[in-house]
Amino acid sequence: MSIDHQALATHVAMRDGLPQATRPTLLEEAQCNWEQHPGYAGKAKFFKKVHRQLIDGTHQIAGALETILDLPPAGLPDTVRRSGLVSGGQRLVAFAHGHHEIEDRGYFPQFALLYPKLGQALALLDGDHRVLDETLYEVETRLGRLAHGGATPDQITDLYRHARALEKIMVRHITDEEDVIIPIFLRHG
Repeated sequence: MSIDHQALATHVAMRDGLPQATRPTLLEEAQCNWEQHPGYAGKAKFFKKVHRQLIDGTHQIAGALETILDLPPAGLPDTVRRSGLVSGGQRLVAFAHGHHEIEDRGYFPQFALLYPKLGQALALLDGDHRVLDETLYEVETRLGRLAHGGATPDQITDLYRHARALEKIMVRHITDEEDVIIPIFLRHG
């Protein structure tokens, strides 16, 4: 299924939810009922937990950078080193890549076979992963620069801008992804 991932309606950084065309293809399961569903205790709950960790991680990185931006420039390298920002950010990037690889290579192909009508929604999520990979790369590159050099206000500002972009994309993607995949996990545990 072909999706134009750069179109405003489908690009994860620009859309405000799943495109209207994908909504009728989703499995019927109201989000407000997920936790009461008998199948929730399995993979649905696990994936919600993993997704929460990813979102919390992006909030923590962006929040830490915002705090560091308010500090005097003279002590930035030392503050960055003591904060654990670089190692925490690198762990978040690795965790996100690993999680997406499991979805892309394992779950999404299985879901496409089980529910062919979800093809457009799964293609959209696959495109989101490509955008996330690019954004994660940008964050990782800037974290590496902080790890191997001084931390200037310009470097912190640049990383902060990319961390906020990652935060926005991650929240949008996970919200949409859960609308697509959690009902599958509720049915198949």
